[in-house]
Amino acid sequence: MSIELVKTGIPGLDKLLNGRVPKTSNLLLTGAPGTGKTLMALQFAYNGVKQFDENGVFITTEESLDNLREHSKQIGMDLGKYEKSGKLFLFEMDLATLKGGMASIKGLLDLIKKKKIKRFSLDSLIMFEYLYQSYRNDDVEFRRQILLFLNKIRAQGVTSMVISERKTVDFDKPHFTEMDFMFDGFVVISRIRKGSYFERVLTVAKMRGVDHSLDIHPIKIGKGGVTILTDQTPFSLADKEDDEVGLG
Repeated sequence: MSIELVKTGIPGLDKLLNGRVPKTSNLLLTGAPGTGKTLMALQFAYNGVKQFDENGVFITTEESLDNLREHSKQIGMDLGKYEKSGKLFLFEMDLATLKGGMASIKGLLDLIKKKKIKRFSLDSLIMFEYLYQSYRNDDVEFRRQILLFLNKIRAQGVTSMVISERKTVDFDKPHFTEMDFMFDGFVVISRIRKGSYFERVLTVAKMRGVDHSLDIHPIKIGKGGVTILTDQTPFSLADKEDDEVGLG
């Protein structure tokens, strides 16, 4: 049986993923603050509508929608156009009001079904920590509840991208949490120092069902959002390699 594949619509990422990902996959996008995670998750939903006519939902618990709309407009992403057409749905969730587990997001699940949503973006996993406070001392049940939610939207034909935060990322000594293994895909973004500035870089650590690249590539933020520069090696890593072979 053939597996239906979909493109993320994020420039460069699909190339690293050998073209596309299995439909209904769930991808975890992780990294330190300021690395472009929110913008990538927003692009995933936005480009899904713009390029592939797939209705999308984006939920933020970290930033205000007003700020996201304004910033997106400045880089050429007209969120309002697709919100007005009823194909892109943006929600800002107040963490202080989240409680009660799955019953609290029943409306979201109903929306996904009613509006035939095919892309779901969440910024960030912290939403579940507030939704499932009663399981804060039971890691197994907490992860089970998250898997239950992911499986519910997967059953609706939804492909998802979820953000998690990391204080630091060391590509030479990667540290994985049990949460990382719950997702089909695992994309890591970090910043590497080069002299007096930092360079944003990305790698695909895991993607089930895809023969993906394991290389580290620089990323840039500009017109249209985040672009992965798949044909370039990060300057910071190139300098490090030169030093190791005595060229520095």
